[in-house]
Amino acid sequence: MKNFSQRTKFLLNLSQKACRIMLKHYNPCGVSYTVKTKSSDWGLDAVTKADLEVNKMVLRETEKYYPAYGLLGEEISSYKKDQKLFVVDPIDGTHMFIIGAPLFVFSAAVVINGKPVAGVLANPLAQRTLLAELDKGAYLVERNIKLSVSQQKTFKGALIRTGWKDASAANLLHKQNARTPEIYTVGESASLIATGGFDGDIFMGNAAHDIAAVKIVVEEAGGRVTNLWGQEQKYDRDIKGAIITNGHLHKKLVAIVKQSGLLKTFQPAAK
Repeated sequence: MKNFSQRTKFLLNLSQKACRIMLKHYNPCGVSYTVKTKSSDWGLDAVTKADLEVNKMVLRETEKYYPAYGLLGEEISSYKKDQKLFVVDPIDGTHMFIIGAPLFVFSAAVVINGKPVAGVLANPLAQRTLLAELDKGAYLVERNIKLSVSQQKTFKGALIRTGWKDASAANLLHKQNARTPEIYTVGESASLIATGGFDGDIFMGNAAHDIAAVKIVVEEAGGRVTNLWGQEQKYDRDIKGAIITNGHLHKKLVAIVKQSGLLKTFQPAAK
């Protein structure tokens, strides 16, 4: 980790500032929020003061120290086509943050030509900051431990998050004795994959800010991240979902997604 670039260390600094903001607003009994769109699915398209404050902080810091880079954020963006980017989700797991559940992370990546080259996933309550740089590994910052995914090679006993909208993939996995816990936060699930606790995740969203940091952190820990079809994709634009695994289960989980019919129900981002 000591060989990480200044740019990666800047991500770490951003995460520390973001975590302080989240903890300032966090309440185990819940926090107030507003709904961003009236048509939001299941009422989960919400935003808190903490989301906005973190995103504004990131915009301010990136403009100050990396003015040549743009920002693609969930709440606030400022970038030009083909620009180097910071891709940020200020609070991945806003709904969990709202209800007081400790299942939310700050997620940020440096993306160049659509490829994440550095990333951080930070859960302030777990005191777990995962920092990664391309070809230099992924680390648990608090203990300076190099991360490694699980060696799970079969679905029997595997822990795989399948999402909350459609149970078809979960039903197929249950037939192979996999377990499918739902924690409503892809950044938290991916963090657990990177540390070896979880084995896979099926993400049906289309926002790059949800997966950019996940891609670099999980893959530098030895795992694999692709779109729902098992293909590589770019993270400076809308994405086609994601399959996140320890690598050993990747082809098998891609096959499960195809067999379940999820590919037919996936909804691309509106143009």
